[in-house]
Amino acid sequence: MIDSCTYHDLMRKVLKLISVNILVLVMAVLFLNASVILFYQAVQIVSPPGTLDKRAELPNYNGLDWADIHFKEFNSIPTEYRSYIGWRRLPYQGKTVTINHQGIRETPQSPLAKDDALLVSFLGGSTMWGTGAPDHQTIPAYFSMNAKGKYRTQNLAETGYNAFQGFLFLKLQIINGLRPDLVIAYDGVNEQPTLYPENRLFSHHRENQIRDRMKGADQGQVPSLQEFFIKPLQVVTTKIAERLRLLSEAPPQSITTERINQTARILLESWLATKQLAEQNGADFLAILQPNAHLGHPRLDHLELQQDNKKYDFYPVVMQLLKEPRYQELNDKVVDVTNVFDVDEMVYVDFCHVSPNGNRLVAERIYQLVISKYNAISQVH
Repeated sequence: MIDSCTYHDLMRKVLKLISVNILVLVMAVLFLNASVILFYQAVQIVSPPGTLDKRAELPNYNGLDWADIHFKEFNSIPTEYRSYIGWRRLPYQGKTVTINHQGIRETPQSPLAKDDALLVSFLGGSTMWGTGAPDHQTIPAYFSMNAKGKYRTQNLAETGYNAFQGFLFLKLQIINGLRPDLVIAYDGVNEQPTLYPENRLFSHHRENQIRDRMKGADQGQVPSLQEFFIKPLQVVTTKIAERLRLLSEAPPQSITTERINQTARILLESWLATKQLAEQNGADFLAILQPNAHLGHPRLDHLELQQDNKKYDFYPVVMQLLKEPRYQELNDKVVDVTNVFDVDEMVYVDFCHVSPNGNRLVAERIYQLVISKYNAISQVH
């Protein structure tokens, strides 16, 4: 039998061993957290945001000294949360990007454009915003140059915005006094996250990120051990993976026919709401089904792209649904320009963004559409 002294000694040794192991585990987790975070911060110092963006090295930008500067600026511009619309970039003054106090990217105008020229407000995501191009080579800027004083232009787009966010931002601007003569929505690419079942309908691609950050905030919950130890690791490793572009472009979940139809309807409902809002405030409306590298016959030999042919199966459905009575008023307002890059030029810099020559092609196509469809506007004013 074990006497009481021996038993107590044994228990003290066991408890001591357990305590030491727990302490070692805690120290190891803390060390791992600190190491990963310090490593990421060191990478940021040695290689600040933008330097890992390889798009600046594509042949599209051969001989263009501003390309590397542009992508560094693009990846370093801070963004803040905004009610209703999700987010907006903060004011910024760089060498290739200028953003005003409203979070709107500045658009240089044609020297011939006067203050009383007709105003065209452009809506869209990052492709309209101008990822991959300086201020004077975005689609709205090229459109203004093509118009030669007939129109002024305004870039209301924002990176990541879908068509419904564009509608909401336009509504906020109109409430604040904006009165455009023509509203042009350039959408399609940022609708595709809706195709996947883990995303809600009428959501945006940062909803999950915002929801995760808000968990427990309303109840005043004390952070769990997982949030204290594991979450910092997850955040940092995700950022590192994003910087190194190791994350998959498309989620692995399957796309159903039902979701394809729902996504197409969401896009059309957003455009319908935008059209009605524009017309209620004296503006005309044009919707552009935007191109992407998975459609048409663009030159892609300079890129390595993942092929996901179902990603944009909702595009044909959009055009088919336009025949329904509900969308009849959109019939002559929606134009498919997915073939605009079927040229022997290197235009794409990834699956949807383009170099300035692509923006020029789009602006020329849209301007010709405006001239043919809405030239009468200028006769009214």
